[in-house]
Amino acid sequence: MNEPTVQQHHTIVDDGFPDYAEEEPMAVSGVLGGLERHRVAILVLPGTVGVDLAIPLQIFGPWPAYVAAEAPGLRNPYSVTLTGPEREPPIGAGLVATRVEPLSDLDRAHTIIVPGRQPVTGSLPPEVRAALRNAADRGARIVSLCIGAFVLAAAGLLDGRPATTHWQCAEELRRRYPFVDVREDRLYVDDGQILTSAGLLAGVDLCLHVLRTDLGSAAADTIARFLVSAPHRESKQPQVLRRPVGLADRSLECTRQWVRENLTDAHTLTTIAAHAGVSVRTLTRRFQAETGMTVMGWLTGQRVAEARRLLETTDRPIGFIGREVGFGSDEMFRTHFTGATGTTPARYRRAHRPLTAVPA
Repeated sequence: MNEPTVQQHHTIVDDGFPDYAEEEPMAVSGVLGGLERHRVAILVLPGTVGVDLAIPLQIFGPWPAYVAAEAPGLRNPYSVTLTGPEREPPIGAGLVATRVEPLSDLDRAHTIIVPGRQPVTGSLPPEVRAALRNAADRGARIVSLCIGAFVLAAAGLLDGRPATTHWQCAEELRRRYPFVDVREDRLYVDDGQILTSAGLLAGVDLCLHVLRTDLGSAAADTIARFLVSAPHRESKQPQVLRRPVGLADRSLECTRQWVRENLTDAHTLTTIAAHAGVSVRTLTRRFQAETGMTVMGWLTGQRVAEARRLLETTDRPIGFIGREVGFGSDEMFRTHFTGATGTTPARYRRAHRPLTAVPA
């Protein structure tokens, strides 16, 4: 049985910061290692939600010709199968999934994606529970979409972990599984090995986040453009934005675009409010209503996103990139980048630059 492997190396990093020793990030073989196709198994149960099944098939399945034309150096490292306890389970509105592989196929998967199913209160077959727990024990990455979190919770994989699901079902998840740290205010939660997404189309955000983690932002942005989807929405963005009536004609989007185009500037609440022509108090209130985020939290996210792009696509020194996107010091850049991505700028460059340069 081929299982995900963990590789660790110690190296001295030349990244524009003072010299120090670092460990390479742990990588699942088949994506970051480039040794074999990364096997993605989508769990198909009776009552599987159709859109939850379509999203990972579109993002991880065969890519359209557009991708090769847009990014000639990018290749798809994933192989995708449908896996489940039934050969032809009903899904969606009475549709039937065909070519479903036996449940034992989960034993070979590097990543397992669990779509939502109806009803959420349905019992979980013992063999499915055992297969998911075995996969978790051997280190497979497990991803749930929308109400698929109920499947993971029933398998005992979310106990003691933060997780999200569709906001309408969050209280039911909390009631049925009190040991789960339910966070219905998130679009998705990445807790390392276990990842969960919020309602319906937030599954796109999570799958693009997985793609970005594996292959970098250039790959995720290319697929997002094909899907006509936002290339990146922050995981901390609320599922539902209760935007006050009357804000539609006074959007701060023009100001946000100005900030994106001038990330090097030392922006403050005062300078951003001045550009928008409002008070700082009005800026913070309206910004929160429109994005679900604080002004400075959003700004940091934009700076990190641009830094990721530059690390992947240029040979500029890392310290220079930090200053170019507006971080005031090398230490500030390293701290914010690591907090947002879980890895340092140097590690990120080593992990993602080669993959975007591999011939198709």
